[in-house]
Amino acid sequence: MILKKNIDRFYIIFLCLVFILLIIGLGSYGLAETSEARYAEISREMFLAGNYLNPELLGIYHFHKPPITYYITTLGYGIFGINEFGARFFLQVAIVLQLWLVYRICVLLFDNRKTAFISGLLYFSMFIVILSGRNLTTDAYLNLFIMASIYFWIRFIKENRPYLIYLFYCFAGLALLTKGPVAVLFILVYTITFRVILKKKFTLTLNHIAGFLLCLVIGSSWYIIVMVDNPSLFNYFIKKQLVARMTSDSFDRGKPFWYYFLIILELLLPWWLGCIPGLKKKWASIKHLDAQSKVLLLSSVILFVLFSLFKTKLILYLLPIFWMIAIFIAANLGNTSFISRKVTSITFLTVLSGIFIWILLNRFMGLDTIHTSYKMLLVALIATLAGYVLYYFIDGGKTYKPAIMGAFFSAAVLLISNVVMAENSSLINSTREITSYMDNLSNGGDKTILVDDYLLSSIPFYSGETQITLKGGHNTTDRETEFQKDDAWKKTLWDLKDGETLKRLDSISRKRNTYLLVRNKYGLDEGLSFLKDNLKNVKRYPKWTIYYND
Repeated sequence: MILKKNIDRFYIIFLCLVFILLIIGLGSYGLAETSEARYAEISREMFLAGNYLNPELLGIYHFHKPPITYYITTLGYGIFGINEFGARFFLQVAIVLQLWLVYRICVLLFDNRKTAFISGLLYFSMFIVILSGRNLTTDAYLNLFIMASIYFWIRFIKENRPYLIYLFYCFAGLALLTKGPVAVLFILVYTITFRVILKKKFTLTLNHIAGFLLCLVIGSSWYIIVMVDNPSLFNYFIKKQLVARMTSDSFDRGKPFWYYFLIILELLLPWWLGCIPGLKKKWASIKHLDAQSKVLLLSSVILFVLFSLFKTKLILYLLPIFWMIAIFIAANLGNTSFISRKVTSITFLTVLSGIFIWILLNRFMGLDTIHTSYKMLLVALIATLAGYVLYYFIDGGKTYKPAIMGAFFSAAVLLISNVVMAENSSLINSTREITSYMDNLSNGGDKTILVDDYLLSSIPFYSGETQITLKGGHNTTDRETEFQKDDAWKKTLWDLKDGETLKRLDSISRKRNTYLLVRNKYGLDEGLSFLKDNLKNVKRYPKWTIYYND
């Protein structure tokens, strides 16, 4: 009992250290276009307008996702102000809670706190987990609710206490309210696989019926409320936001079937490299896995295949699989050979060294893929040297060595990436530096900002002013205006196919404090070349060029 309490205490200390690492430099870099900036700006408009039912992006209704992520983000604004730190703060809280749930789920499944501690280290070592907290999207919150739902379900199976089944359905409902029906897929696959492999029969009770109804009420609440005001949203939610995302190249996110195979190889690089020594023996041992490991492995594989079949793919869609992978590896790490664990640990160290060498080459050898500073170089050097000290300090025979090396790797990458992104806004397509430049030129006065054929959501986040988007064919400017109640949106979304737009552009571009942002990748269309004549000054950035009148 004393040993269990000590491990619990040490894990809490680990969580506190992780939280400190997660919030260091959290607001030091700008919002990333397009996804993070979009969520941050929708939340900002919601916070300022006080309209928590109808999300808006640049003054146009945006019903792509349920509002839980926006609600949590507005809470961050209320506490820390409208800034990057406020937008991202609760993502870090979500990651820490996920780490706690990984620990608790592993204890429930394997009744071993040492294994549970290792599973937490492993989960923190997964780069996709860190990524979900660096970039404001729904994924970290969705994963938290999925994990909480499954945690309470496992507890209910073991303890058979009615309140636990209600908590299971409650968090399943919150998952629905975070990303829609696809969220339940993760919960269903795990729970069904669990029952099949462990031969647990399902008995329908009144508590299950009541809990299911609770889940439906929570999960459908926002959908029903907004559809009462606008019944046409029903077809929109079903056809465009659910079916189209799974079966078509929705929002230009279509990827081939094999896309996730490449991603998983990159995300799990140290671990699959460590499996190569004695691969044949490891493959043969799969049939001898314990039942809980089989559930974790099979659930992960099923979900991986299902999401590979879906047409629309993003890296973070796979996030809810990784807690299963972390616990599976932790439970079976003791069965791996010394050489396998050594290969895994060295791989983490090698990748960290590679990051340092990359920064070094950019600084002194003219590689010029990123802007570097002595601060960045120093952070990378200290992190790399500390990694080597840690590697040689930990006894190579300890089974937990790869987990510690992985956790340290994530901590090092966190600190290095904060500096890299703060000094290289173009890497994440942030407009913070660009907007600051325009604000300084206009001395904080009124200005007109035109964006050529691209939706930049972060401009008003930084400037407080809504830009005019010139719609010329890019998918981001194809806004869904069918739900608008008036034509006010036309003031900030100008269709270049409309003849009157060119006249308005000619007039407005002759006025002072007018700024035109053009992507360097495509340049300005020949039909708009007259704008360069009217806007005499030019400021170039890696991805954007500003034409302006001062």
